[in-house]
Amino acid sequence: MPASPAPANKDAEFTRAASAAVERIEREDGFSGVILVARGDHVLLRKAAGFADREESIPNTPETKFSLMSVTKQFTAAGIMLLVQDRMVSLNDPVSKYYPASPPTWNGVTIKHLLTHTSGIGDIGANDDLRFRTYKDAIRVAAERPTVFAPGTAYSYNNAGYALLAAIIERISGQSYGDFLRTRIFTPLGMRNTGYGAIPGDIVRGYDRDIRGVWHRERPVNYEVLAGEGGIYSTIDDMLVWSRALRGNQILSAASREAMFTDYGHSYGFGWRFAIEYGRKLVWHTGNFFQAGLASIFDRFPEDDLTVVAMTNNVGLTKSTATLTIEGKPTTFPANAMRKTVEEVERLYFGRAP
Repeated sequence: MPASPAPANKDAEFTRAASAAVERIEREDGFSGVILVARGDHVLLRKAAGFADREESIPNTPETKFSLMSVTKQFTAAGIMLLVQDRMVSLNDPVSKYYPASPPTWNGVTIKHLLTHTSGIGDIGANDDLRFRTYKDAIRVAAERPTVFAPGTAYSYNNAGYALLAAIIERISGQSYGDFLRTRIFTPLGMRNTGYGAIPGDIVRGYDRDIRGVWHRERPVNYEVLAGEGGIYSTIDDMLVWSRALRGNQILSAASREAMFTDYGHSYGFGWRFAIEYGRKLVWHTGNFFQAGLASIFDRFPEDDLTVVAMTNNVGLTKSTATLTIEGKPTTFPANAMRKTVEEVERLYFGRAP
């Protein structure tokens, strides 16, 4: 039997319990970042913890801008769907039509294959960005690497594919990737603290707090190198605006949203993952760049109109574990403090003891 969400008269009780949970996990496990829980437009929890810069004692606040990392992919997918709405591209178009430098090994790869991680093209590694000047270097490197399977025959999560989608957006629209998203999504929605590339007034430093409680500073990252796979920054407030927009036709048509939220196999759509949690449909994605000490979580429970978004600058693992449905299979792994926080807050909302 599905768990029941917290009724309206239990909102204050949930907020108190969830806030206390965040503070406890900050104290015990080093949660450092921000978290927001909202049902519809009603914000139930909006809280910051830890330090954006520990050396300078600069605290995180609910307004702190964080990199979304791979949560960026849903915006890239939305950009493609806007071009589909404009009738400037088809999901079944070959990639080579818009990226003339495509190698022969990419023959048969379509836009849809890139969106669903079923292209089979070569990918880039976690430290490849250190030698890139722009995201186009990632595409060039991927083009030089062998394909791993024929298009559409398997699934393999692929960052280079979303870098390629950003290049396609630029070629078709005549705008830079960042400008296109700003003019077509961020500005119309009033997402004033969301953008692409370097974060204005960037104060967030990435860390890895080890199991002994020792903090380690991680390396900086050039966000513009990450492009369509991980180059967008935002705030928890702006991400709530985006979550609300996904419920209506303000930016994306009903047909576009249906296409994005369809499971094409392996519990993946266009920049979104799917699972069942607490007896309810969960639409979600995470972003992780462990080498930079940054990560994010964006969970949506559409049946309850519930949004949970969290961002962190501490990727260190805790003694806790989490289980997520990845590629259609339950996968258990050690949880960092942000994941532990989100898991506990969601359990509190749906009325289950931690």
